[in-house]
Amino acid sequence: MIELWGGIVIGISLTFIVYKIRDQAKHSDEPLSRFTDQMKDVIYIFDVKPVFRFRYISPSLDDYLGEGTVSQNYDDPYDCFRRIHPDDYELLVNKVTGHVNYDEPILQRWRTNDGRYLTFEEYTTPIYEGDELVAVQGVIRNVEAAVAEREALVYESRHDSLTGVWNRRAFDETIDRWKDKAIAIGVIIVDLNDLKRVNDENGHSAGDQLLQRTAHALTSRSPKVYRLGGDEFVVLVSDVTESSFEQLVADIHDALDEAEISAALGSAWDRHVSDFKELYDEADRMMYVHKHRLKQDTSLVH
Repeated sequence: MIELWGGIVIGISLTFIVYKIRDQAKHSDEPLSRFTDQMKDVIYIFDVKPVFRFRYISPSLDDYLGEGTVSQNYDDPYDCFRRIHPDDYELLVNKVTGHVNYDEPILQRWRTNDGRYLTFEEYTTPIYEGDELVAVQGVIRNVEAAVAEREALVYESRHDSLTGVWNRRAFDETIDRWKDKAIAIGVIIVDLNDLKRVNDENGHSAGDQLLQRTAHALTSRSPKVYRLGGDEFVVLVSDVTESSFEQLVADIHDALDEAEISAALGSAWDRHVSDFKELYDEADRMMYVHKHRLKQDTSLVH
């Protein structure tokens, strides 16, 4: 509801400003920027016909993309097509040809003079003569900070804050995406042996460091590492051959040995998984078999 009202307010403001600009252009020789010089948002009017050109761009565009951007686009209306992010190019073309939903805000990324891309949200209004689109006008707002904050929240919601690997929510989402897909899946369960002893003898900060070292060792061999809580990590892989999976299991053993981390490992692989829980339970059973074997050697597990 807040976003809807925000869009309505922006649209009303844009319409008022554009009419003022048009009226001023007809009845005064004063600069068009009179009404918009102090605005942080970017206001523009782009003529599609009869001449392909910017009729007006507020000076604030230079504040975001770099000095000279406004004058460059007045001289060369195709500069914006070279400056937009390649993935957003078609969106820009559709905007000036009438093939977008003008009732919805448009997100697009523009390249600054120093080569960075910033994200902007635009509310656009088409101008028609009869059934023919002759211009578009819009207000563009820099939403880079909001986008970065949103991405950070998304990242935090799916990553373990201590180790940086994926968390249980991400694990559940991954498994959910694999439902009803007959694909080869491999599961490796890693359960630390020393975490309780380290916490008891050296404090929880030392235990945290052990978890971080474990995460680092695992991610050095695979990007799909999940911490499900406590001292349990899981590595998931899909579309992998049995031989490649067995090699990954061996590599993870080596990584933990190199980091001098004592852990029990259990793994399971299947060519066509129809029941992930069954596969996971098999890996979990193998992990406990390994843990029991390690407990026979007190030099490895305290």
